[in-house]
Amino acid sequence: MDLLARAARSIGRLAVAAAGLAVIVGTAHGQSWGHDESHGAWSYLGDLGEAHWGELDPAYERCSNGTMQSPIDIRDAERMVYAPLAFHYRSQPFEAVNDGHGVRIIAPPGGTLSVQGRAFDLREFHFHVPGEHAWNGATAAGELHFVHTDPDGALAILAVPMRAGLRSNSILKRIVERLPASPGERVLNEHLGINPVFLLPPERSYFRYVGSLEIPPCTEPVLWFVLADPLEIDPDDLRTIARISGPNARSIQPANGREVQAFFRR
Repeated sequence: MDLLARAARSIGRLAVAAAGLAVIVGTAHGQSWGHDESHGAWSYLGDLGEAHWGELDPAYERCSNGTMQSPIDIRDAERMVYAPLAFHYRSQPFEAVNDGHGVRIIAPPGGTLSVQGRAFDLREFHFHVPGEHAWNGATAAGELHFVHTDPDGALAILAVPMRAGLRSNSILKRIVERLPASPGERVLNEHLGINPVFLLPPERSYFRYVGSLEIPPCTEPVLWFVLADPLEIDPDDLRTIARISGPNARSIQPANGREVQAFFRR
C-alpha cells in the first residue's frame, strides 16, 4: 500500500470523530517557540486571527511572508531508509499552564528525542483540536505536539495525531482530569508522575519535513517529525481537551515545493 494512502487511511478511519539532519535543521537560537508574553496578542479567530498574525507585531512577520510555514498537507513523500526516533523521556511531575491558546504541559530537563545521533531536549507538549497536519486531505480529530530544542537552539517538533476510539490511554486520562480550565491558570502536582513516552502510539513510522512554528512568531526553520499512525484515545478525553483548549488549529499552509521524507519500518 502507498505510504500516504496507509497514513490517510489510518488517520481518516476515525479522523473527525468529534538532506542530512544537521544541514536542514538550521537554528532558532534565542527565539521563543510562541509563548513570549512581551509580543502582541493573537488568537485563532476574529481580528486577531491567523489571517492577521503578520500584521499584529513585527516579530510575527514570518506568519505572512514565510516560505516554510506549518502545518502542511502531506501528499508526496520520498521513501528513505528507516532511521528510528529514539525517545528518552522521563517520568516527571505534572505541571501545566493554560495560556489562553490551549494547555501546555511543561517538561523539566532530562527528556530527549534523538535521531541519527542528534539529541533534542523536550521542553513541553500540548494539544491541538482539531488536528493540524493532513495526509492527502485527511485530518485527525486532534494532534499532540512535543516541542524540543537542541543545544544550539534549533527547534524540532514531534506531531502525534489523535483519534477517538475504543481504547483509553491511562496517562492521557490522568492529564486530562487535571488540565487547567481557565486562561492564566497553572497547575502543579509534584506527586503525580507522568511519562510522555506513554503518549506515543506503538507504531512510530513518520514523515519528516522542514517547516515553522504554527503559532506566532511562526519561526522558521523547524524540523517536523509527523507520525503516520495515530494515538487512540477515549472520546470523552478528546471532548474535554477540545472544550478546554477551544479551536486551536492553524489552517494548512502552502508546501512551496518542500521535500517530505517518509521513514517507514515496513
